[in-house]
Amino acid sequence: MAKKLNDYSRALSFYDQAPKAVLAAIAVSALTCGGDSLEEASDRVAEEWWCLYEAGIVSQRPTVSRPAPAEEAS
Repeated sequence: MAKKLNDYSRALSFYDQAPKAVLAAIAVSALTCGGDSLEEASDRVAEEWWCLYEAGIVSQRPTVSRPAPAEEAS
């Protein structure tokens, strides 16, 4: 069953594939580290999921490719 369609699910093409544990862990991370704009959400969520998976915090392997690193401002 698909998760409810809303602005967040439209912004994240893989929203239906992301387990609740992954989304919850990302929410905690965002609340403790600051947030990003909705336009940046998809890549940020994918990157956070990869980080959480690689650190062993969530067991669900990401179903999306890892985003390219963001360019840092000089």
